[in-house]
Amino acid sequence: MGSAHHNLGVVYLGADRHEDALDSFLQAVRVRKRLAIAKGKGNPDVAISLVKMGVCNLLLKRFDDALVAFDEALAIRQRSLGELHPSTARVLNNIGCVHVEFARYPQASKAFQSALHVQRNALQKDPSDGSLQFAISTTLCNLGYLYKSQGAHQKSIAAFKEALGLQEAVLGEKHSTVLATLDCLAEANTQDEQFSAAIRCYDTLISRAGVKKKKKMTTEEKEASAVASQKMSLIYLKQNDDAAALRKLKEALSYAKGTSLERQLRVEMEEVKNLHRGGKKNRV
Repeated sequence: MGSAHHNLGVVYLGADRHEDALDSFLQAVRVRKRLAIAKGKGNPDVAISLVKMGVCNLLLKRFDDALVAFDEALAIRQRSLGELHPSTARVLNNIGCVHVEFARYPQASKAFQSALHVQRNALQKDPSDGSLQFAISTTLCNLGYLYKSQGAHQKSIAAFKEALGLQEAVLGEKHSTVLATLDCLAEANTQDEQFSAAIRCYDTLISRAGVKKKKKMTTEEKEASAVASQKMSLIYLKQNDDAAALRKLKEALSYAKGTSLERQLRVEMEEVKNLHRGGKKNRV
């Protein structure tokens, strides 16, 4: 019965029926706990359903309930699998995300760092494990976002750089996840006023999107390239280089034709043209 309730919850969760999913996972937890008591030993499956309960509560923005579920799941996994088992790292990441929602940044950092410690320890035993490498990159990205929100730009850059290297090794250079992390790294460099490094990141992103190699691009590739060029134009505006900003906006517009970004970019280009002509300067 516990498995049936859990599997039904997975179906509801996949259909975005979060309340129904939460109820099913709760039933699964109750059944699995009763079974564990009857057998007189712990049941690791309880933790699996508790994690799903936490995810549902997180999606429903019931953060206190999510934290209770994740904390209980973590305790069970640490008792049954050991504190350094990779499964505990996933729960620690979830706990960190809840603390971020509460703006409890020190607690979030502690949870992410604990997850990273567990994952690095596991990777030492199997350095070629791609799933572990990707898991580490996910934790590093979580830390990167956290550092970025706190203005710790150097730490953010370091986290995104390491995450990018791991993702490239596992997924390849052109995967959408890799390009998203590359964009985060560029933004972190921009916030740290490392403008040349940011420009290099955006140029790399556009190149990997296949702009120079393919005659036809997907809408997603067009928009990603347009946004990267647009962000480069903002960097040039920060440096008071209106001419370079205008060139990048023209480039962005060439990618964005026929997409939802085209109108917005045309407006921005007119504004930069006015700046370039010596009109009133409203810097970004």
